[in-house]
Amino acid sequence: AQAIRAQGLMQSDPLLVQAEQKLIEQAEQLVVLVDSSKFRQIASLILCPLKRIDVLVTDTGAPREALEMLRGAGVDVVLVEPDEADA
Repeated sequence: AQAIRAQGLMQSDPLLVQAEQKLIEQAEQLVVLVDSSKFRQIASLILCPLKRIDVLVTDTGAPREALEMLRGAGVDVVLVEPDEADA
């Protein structure tokens, strides 16, 4: 995904949205892995609403408000510490 917002998981490329939505429809559980920068990005197309996401894994740099928004939507949020070598 290009971004994650209150509207849901976002993407800008309509072809990617179409292909990824087909995969999401087939999934029993949707686990999303995004780094904290995705909370500051914007995109024009909704890939899926937040309520469709079962688990979201992100780093501890994610904004607290965004994490509260996700939890409020029923998303199980897993926070991980960034690797020092990547910092």
